Formats: sequence, structure tokens, C-alpha cells
Amino acid sequence: MKTTTHGLAALVLAAATVGGGWATLVAPASAASGRVLVPTDGAYVKECGSCHTAFSPELLPAASWRKVMQQLEDHFGDPAKLDAPTQRGITDYLVAHAADRATNDQSRAIMGSLHPNQAPLRITQVPYIAGLHAAVLDPVWNGTPRPKTLTECGVCHYDLKSGDFRGKSFHVNDKLFRDK
Repeated sequence: MKTTTHGLAALVLAAATVGGGWATLVAPASAASGRVLVPTDGAYVKECGSCHTAFSPELLPAASWRKVMQQLEDHFGDPAKLDAPTQRGITDYLVAHAADRATNDQSRAIMGSLHPNQAPLRITQVPYIAGLHAAVLDPVWNGTPRPKTLTECGVCHYDLKSGDFRGKSFHVNDKLFRDK
């Protein structure tokens, strides 16, 4: 797995490296661009957003959201307690606006990167998203800024609140390429 991650990171960085010194990591021209839905469901934003970012439902397929919402007693190591009507309402909202029901380029790229019936529990497990972010946490690339986890989207994506993931501030050192 480590080799694959470094290989993918090298591929992404090779495409992003420009000149000497620091290079801005930019998605390839063929990568999806555009905005994703900014969560508008009050219960979702209040209940889920009180502990973590209320992620756009368009970042996971409906099957993933169903699985996440069915496992709230162990929500990534913490219990997330909701009454049944609230849980049902949030699930319905997430499923109705999931990546496999969205029409934006970002969601299409997400769905295109998944195998049929694949339902990752984490947004960071979506191959499209993981591939674009392979260098972010890898200390080999000495990237800045340095989020603790890939769930801290706003550290690099400065226009996150509008659903626009295109604008980003992440740089890597291309020294590894120049020294070879």
C-alpha cells in the first residue's frame, strides 16, 4: 500500500511540479472541478457539524451514507447519539443528495473512481479524493500547510464554505525530483 501511495503521489507531484523550488499542487486538467453542495439541512449541520465538518453529501455515494448513519453507536470511535426521527431525517437528506445522485463534475469523478457497489465509510477512502491528496500527509513531500488529518479540509481549501474545492493553498518541495 505504501508503494502505491508514493507512486501515486509521485505521479500527481510530477504533473504539479513547475520549475525549481516550491510548486503548487494542482489537480490535472482532466480532473473534475466545480462546486459541491454546501449542506443546508439544519439538523445535519447542527448535529453532525457540532463535532466535525458537516461534509457535503455529494462526497460519498448513498450506500456509504446509509452505512455511516447505521453505525452511529461507533461513529469512527465515538458514539453519536440521535433520536430515531432525527437520524432518519439526516439519513434521508444525505442519501437524497449523495454523489451518485449529483450531477456536478466532482461527484461524477468520485463515482467514476469507485468500483460498482463500493461504499467507503470515509471520504478519504474514495480513490479519486485519496489520489488527489496522496502527498498531503506524506512527510516525504514536506507539504505546507500541514493538516493533522485529511478531514481538516479547510486547512488547504480556503473556499470550503462555498463548496468550492478548486481553490487551495498547498505547496510541496520538488527537491526530491531535482536531486535524482
